Amino acid sequence: SNLVPWQQLAERSGAQLKFVPVTEQGRLDLDALDGLLCERTRFVAVTHVSNVLGTINPVQEIVARAKAVGARVLLDAAQSVPHQSIDVQELGVDFLAFSGHKMCGPSGVGVLYGREQLLEKMPPFLGGGSMIHNVTEEGFETAQLPAKFEAGTPPIVPAIVLKTAIDYLEAIGLERIHQHELALVNHAHQLLANVDGLRILGPPPEEKGGIVSFVMEGMNPGDISVVLDQQGVAIRAGHHCAMPLHKSLGIASSCRASFYFYNSLAEIDRLVETLEQARQMFG
Repeated sequence: SNLVPWQQLAERSGAQLKFVPVTEQGRLDLDALDGLLCERTRFVAVTHVSNVLGTINPVQEIVARAKAVGARVLLDAAQSVPHQSIDVQELGVDFLAFSGHKMCGPSGVGVLYGREQLLEKMPPFLGGGSMIHNVTEEGFETAQLPAKFEAGTPPIVPAIVLKTAIDYLEAIGLERIHQHELALVNHAHQLLANVDGLRILGPPPEEKGGIVSFVMEGMNPGDISVVLDQQGVAIRAGHHCAMPLHKSLGIASSCRASFYFYNSLAEIDRLVETLEQARQMFG
């Protein structure tokens, strides 16, 4: 979602895409960033927390370097907003997007934050009811923000439910959620490190969100997920909508265990037990 739209834009406009390389530890290679940025750079799009490796990227540092050459910054916060407190002013980003279904809300609805002065300058990308202030046969005058970008009938029910989900998470406490996930990730790293033939992908626990991805020697991630599913343990296997990242890591796919506030240490124990069973089953 933070790659294909830019490829489509490049096809339409002739823009050139450049990519920050990833280290073997799953971190962005910021030493290479300055060599990619120049006065022709218009936009920098970065993921706050990797949906594959869980890596928490240093957003403020990236924003500072981007702003130094006059570029705007979009933050994909789908994997961070539900898990930790976010302050767009502190981060300094120009745009921030997140999805409802990642935070106990409904699918098909999300949020795009934009810096007000930038949104004022931008033309609407959709036309229809609600986004206009006045219409004549000769043309139209757009409505004020945010209606300017909300043509037609909005997803009213999903938006109301998303608000309820946000209230629910804030009542629990995003800092409490973050600390609980950190405990889960630490526990998972400690136990998974003792599974023969298993390699954890990405940085150490203190540098990641509630995700632990891994591969097992001689075993296909898809097969692993099927065996675990038969034992009542749900993980995801595949390329996680991140084929280029997997290619850079030298693998085709991986297993991903995702944790949230409703998971427990005992469930991680169960995950490791079933992985041991799977290893024995496949020899």
